[in-house]
Amino acid sequence: MTATALFVVPGAFLAALLRGFTGFGFVMAAVPLLSLALPPREVVPLALLLQFEVGLMDLPSAARRCDWRSLRWLGPGILIGTPLGLLALTSLSANGARLAIGLLIAGAVILLSRGLRLEGHPSRWVTLGVGVVSGAMSGLSGISGPPVMTYLLALPHSTAVVRATAIVFFAMTSTVALASMATRGLVTGQELIWSGLALPALFAGARIGAWGFRRTEPRHHRATALTVLSVLALTLILRALAHA
Repeated sequence: MTATALFVVPGAFLAALLRGFTGFGFVMAAVPLLSLALPPREVVPLALLLQFEVGLMDLPSAARRCDWRSLRWLGPGILIGTPLGLLALTSLSANGARLAIGLLIAGAVILLSRGLRLEGHPSRWVTLGVGVVSGAMSGLSGISGPPVMTYLLALPHSTAVVRATAIVFFAMTSTVALASMATRGLVTGQELIWSGLALPALFAGARIGAWGFRRTEPRHHRATALTVLSVLALTLILRALAHA
């Protein structure tokens, strides 16, 4: 148990540090780090439980600054898209899904790097479509963040609003996912013990990340978000090609 804690606690801290700075990326960072010590069946529920806990820390302040207009349509899109992603999962190979998602994220990063901007607020159908794509990616791979972050980064929002909206969005999605997992018996007492043990590290990482966010320039926030998305895209593509 001590050996496992040596991976779980630092893993929770590092994932919370990233999420505290950018508002997203917690599960993307936590899953590979926690996988060093725990079996796959325990990793995803624990990562979502930790994301739920860290989300509660910032939710009150984030709720006051977030873009509720977008969230009103992103949420239903997730509910529509997730079953479609699960359906596609039965017809696509794991490597095919990784490669498709990696290329999709890479394309989004290229567009954002070239200055992609959405003027004003897009229509509800565009926002709903982003939610559907996010849900489909969640059903395929458990990764729902990249389409939403691409959408938010392209809006004429301040980095503070982007971060707040991401925090509220992932609090919503982790709550839904945890409820679904709990009904299937995937959230056990063991995950609750680990999440409690990691709580101080989680709090410290989130606070330090938020401190860094407040003391850096907006261009650094955007660059960090694009870097995280780029690393994720490259990891998925290389993993798919290595197992082709």
